[in-house]
Amino acid sequence: MKSSSTTSRFAVKAAIFSCAVALAAPATALAQTEVRIVSGQASQNGNVLKDIFSGFAEKNGDVKVNFELDNRSDLDTTQKVLADIVAGTAPDAVRVTGAVLRAYVDSGRAQPLDNCLASAPELAAQLDSGLLEGFKVNGKLYAMPWYTTLPALFINDDAFKAAGLDPSRPPQTWSEVESAAAKLTDKSANKFGVLMYMPNDYLFEAQLRSAGGQIVDAGGKPAVSSPESIAVMQFMRGLVEKGYMPAIAPSSFWGQFAALFQAGDVGMLLISSSSFPALTGKVNFHVSLAPMPIKDGGTRVVTASSNGFVMLATDPEKQAATCKALLSLITPENVAKTVMATASSPHNRTAAEKADLLGDYYAKNPTLASINTQPSVAWYSLPGKNNSEFQTAFGDIQYEILTGTVTASEGLQKLATTMAGLLSSQ
Repeated sequence: MKSSSTTSRFAVKAAIFSCAVALAAPATALAQTEVRIVSGQASQNGNVLKDIFSGFAEKNGDVKVNFELDNRSDLDTTQKVLADIVAGTAPDAVRVTGAVLRAYVDSGRAQPLDNCLASAPELAAQLDSGLLEGFKVNGKLYAMPWYTTLPALFINDDAFKAAGLDPSRPPQTWSEVESAAAKLTDKSANKFGVLMYMPNDYLFEAQLRSAGGQIVDAGGKPAVSSPESIAVMQFMRGLVEKGYMPAIAPSSFWGQFAALFQAGDVGMLLISSSSFPALTGKVNFHVSLAPMPIKDGGTRVVTASSNGFVMLATDPEKQAATCKALLSLITPENVAKTVMATASSPHNRTAAEKADLLGDYYAKNPTLASINTQPSVAWYSLPGKNNSEFQTAFGDIQYEILTGTVTASEGLQKLATTMAGLLSSQ
């Protein structure tokens, strides 16, 4: 019979052996929920998204984000994902702009995110409620905010000074834009005074609203052929006709606008402020930003282009995991990272106020603060898929007007007819 001390020694050895086996055995893998998030517009700040979701993965082992990034436009991405919804291969979340948000909501697949945001009350309390409106449809939050960008006038300071202009006193009105453009233009060297955003009605709507017009009237009918609309197009056509501005087809604009400005072939560029980091990173001259010039006697109201993510997941487990991943977009640290990469308006007030996040950044870049204080409204969007068709029609008709193929009145009447047909078909 073994002594009690011998038995104890065996028990201790057995316990030690069991612990050693347990330590040597691989740990049970943490249960993961995989979610698929897709985004187009890779060249427009796609690296920031990669960084945000990579950082999320490092801190959250229970959610695996399969992030797919390509260079499709928001309209092309929407057409593909809507087809994927029908085919049963939709991602769990997709990047959207305000121009396409309604298409996902009207498809019936977009999931409201109010409860998702409410699950993070501290973050929710930090958000700018005014900017959140651009991500809502019928009072419900349908996109997790990523960034909101407003129009801005980019100025080549060196070209301004060479033309006898003062970049610290940028043009505020159409007449001042035309006057500056005339001095900046050198037809013999193929240099233009100004270039304005053209692929869709983002800038047009801002100019129209500032001139006192609307895209649709109070009854929801097209107002794009109004006297105010005609005035906007006539102003732009006049710049082209005088040789102060190039007319670029919508299909070519994205490939040309940055190159023209960076090469010094355009003295002023009126476009979304989100182009600031990309445009200024490849120039050998100083760039200033200024608020959008408007019609003489008008009141500045700019269109806000919202970038966010719509949840398409319907499985509760996938929804919870997708919500967790999307909330990482609105933390103070990631909002600061996004703003510095996009020159956009900060959705998170804490990020804007803390010196180590954006406080010092704005102190060093005061013109960015002036851009983000412009009064703004959400960019109008037609219901469902019709907005894509409208934007395509707008770009084509605007190009016809700018090149003199049709008059402003003729072109906008055609646009109004197209718009009326799209609205009535919804």
